[in-house]
Amino acid sequence: MKKMIALLSAAVLTVATAVTAFALPSVSVDGVVTKTESAVDANGNAVTVEIKDVPEEYKAAVEEVKKEETIKELLGADFKEGMQVVDVKEVSVPEGTAFPVTITFSVPGVKEGTAVAVLHYNGSAWERITKDVKAGNGTITATFDSLSPVAFVVDKEAAEAASTSTSTSAKSPKTGEFNVLGMAGIVAIIALGGMAVTYSRKRKEA
Repeated sequence: MKKMIALLSAAVLTVATAVTAFALPSVSVDGVVTKTESAVDANGNAVTVEIKDVPEEYKAAVEEVKKEETIKELLGADFKEGMQVVDVKEVSVPEGTAFPVTITFSVPGVKEGTAVAVLHYNGSAWERITKDVKAGNGTITATFDSLSPVAFVVDKEAAEAASTSTSTSAKSPKTGEFNVLGMAGIVAIIALGGMAVTYSRKRKEA
């Protein structure tokens, strides 16, 4: 009988654990900068902008620009405590595009008045873009004379808002899937309970 009770307890614990694990949401985190609102070339013509992950060859440069001391050096007196890089992307436009190109990026968490900065990797070092850089409601605009990896720097408040808006995409389990698992667990427990009762009766009859 003790073995049967132990088996029943183990089954209950296993099912409860499985149901709990199944019900936990899975969190997916996306990049902060994934699209543009607008882009025009030197002649005012609309331009298609491609935003991709930075190639592996720039890994060291990306790690470098994320350091606070690097940001401080590049921004100088404009640096504010808490400013940080929220994303680094490989940005490109079609070959033959007339530079300079003015691009407005969609950046969650940013609003008018947010302290922002845009950095560009020229192939050997990071440099600050200063032409027409401004923050809007959910956007950062800058004018580039050339393109390659681009780093987006925002103040502490915007960084926290951006992190929240891009890291809380939780996926709940489908109702049907949860119900099936729950019912299976209940059936298993009832079956084991019945076995325990039957076993107990046989012991008494013996």
